Amino acid sequence: MANHEKEISVSERQIYILSLLSQNPIGYTADEIVEKLKKWDVILTKRTINRDIDELSMSYAIEEEERNGKTYFLARKFSMENVDLTIQDLMAISFMQQLVQQYEHTVMGTAAENMLRKIAANTGNLNRKHLEELGKSIRISDRNDWKNQDVNPAIEQMITAAIEKQNRIEIQYHSWNSDEVTKRVIQPYSITFIDQYLCVEGYCELRKELRTFRLSRIQKVTALKEHFQIPEGYLNRDEENKFIYLGGKDVEQLVIQFDAETGRYVKEYEAHRADRLVENEAGVLFEKKTAITTEVIRWILKFGSGAKVLQPEVLVERIKDEIQKMHELY
Repeated sequence: MANHEKEISVSERQIYILSLLSQNPIGYTADEIVEKLKKWDVILTKRTINRDIDELSMSYAIEEEERNGKTYFLARKFSMENVDLTIQDLMAISFMQQLVQQYEHTVMGTAAENMLRKIAANTGNLNRKHLEELGKSIRISDRNDWKNQDVNPAIEQMITAAIEKQNRIEIQYHSWNSDEVTKRVIQPYSITFIDQYLCVEGYCELRKELRTFRLSRIQKVTALKEHFQIPEGYLNRDEENKFIYLGGKDVEQLVIQFDAETGRYVKEYEAHRADRLVENEAGVLFEKKTAITTEVIRWILKFGSGAKVLQPEVLVERIKDEIQKMHELY
């Protein structure tokens, strides 16, 4: 059953609106707030929203911007106090602090780290001392702090705002494959972490398919007026055409025979890349439906003589050609 105005307290409504206005650098119109709340069956009128914003502006710094004939509202974030934490909470905070440190060069990572510090700062002295001790006993050894150093904070904020508001955007993107900068109009669906690299995934209107773009390769972002809808089933889609980073439209059955020693390594560290792993007399049979990209070839070659491609035949020939070039080089 929908929640109407009389079922939502004024304070609950206004705190939510203030939080909403302060978390998005693009801002919101009153109409957009109405539509956003409708998604959760909270039915409010534009008149109510405008009245709440007027009342909030008496105590909080709420700004108005005129863009394309519409009024957008923005606000600064408010803080929290007196947070009570259990030992389990402290352990979780310490663990999360270790995780987010490797994303400190991103807006999201910085915001996460500041949030954790804010929580810790608003608990008791004994809890803070306990948290310091826990920080010494929890350590992530495979951190890659450098991976997102080239992410432009302004671009990251524009993209996350576009995702939240479901706005189409135009990007200037330096493609790794072509080594050229192209303009793309995309419908950004989500922020995606691929091997700890910060990426945006969405529908590319140039390529007419779902694509992933690394944020460090995006040189400029322009927000467009048009909105989009995320297709049903996006979160549950099959990503079998992607191998590690790269994907493609033409999917084939990849079959590799690993010898016993290499097979043990694949089972321990690379099993998640396979659709199916089968032990046999020769070692381990690796099966995967994927697009055959240069990335696949590099991955196979790193195993040397411990891996033999059985199919597709076109990949067998490409591997042979690469081995021949390596032989000539040495």
